Amino acid sequence: MPNTRGMSQYADGGVVATKPYVSSGSYINKMRDYCKSCKYDVKKKTGENACPFNSLYWNFLSEKKDYFKNNQRMNMMMSVLKKMDNEKLEAHQKQAEKIIREPDKF
Repeated sequence: MPNTRGMSQYADGGVVATKPYVSSGSYINKMRDYCKSCKYDVKKKTGENACPFNSLYWNFLSEKKDYFKNNQRMNMMMSVLKKMDNEKLEAHQKQAEKIIREPDKF
């Protein structure tokens, strides 16, 4: 239980799990068939009917970028984040803020 709890919540700050167990919609879609019956479009990154996991994922990485900058297991995603167009990242952040502020309305 401590291992799975530590991974899922990143509760130990990386002691047990060196990488947070977070993902975008595309990873969820790849690993399971949850997206087939979902009202959100997993391929849509922002905007109406976009999968909320996409914006939440990039927002999380952006908020924690200083924390993860030296984490070797996060190098690839930190590189993608660094190369991301500012407008695209801002769109993710705005959408994530809406989801976090009012999750029942999204």
